[in-house]
Amino acid sequence: MSEIINLAENIISKKNREQLESFAGHTIARGRATRWHWQKTDNGDKVLEIFRGGADEVLAVCINRDRNTDAFYANDATGNMVSSGELDHVMAELEQYFIQLHGE
Repeated sequence: MSEIINLAENIISKKNREQLESFAGHTIARGRATRWHWQKTDNGDKVLEIFRGGADEVLAVCINRDRNTDAFYANDATGNMVSSGELDHVMAELEQYFIQLHGE
């Protein structure tokens, strides 16, 4: 008999993780951000954080996934939702968001 495993509510697959890391790297390469890293929230959920700025670096966005809605969410530093939905949709909207932040 197989063991039942309860996965985290916001599980991000390896493929999604690679896509998010690639997007973050692309954003940095375009000069729209300075760094990214994976963070864990108080309840253990993984969140990708992207930062911008030089010496006064600030959080630009946090990206996570909610299993209940099967959607990704991107929030700005103040917690306002920037985008939600399928990962490709969220990344496309974040591209435009970073273009505006960067003043292009």
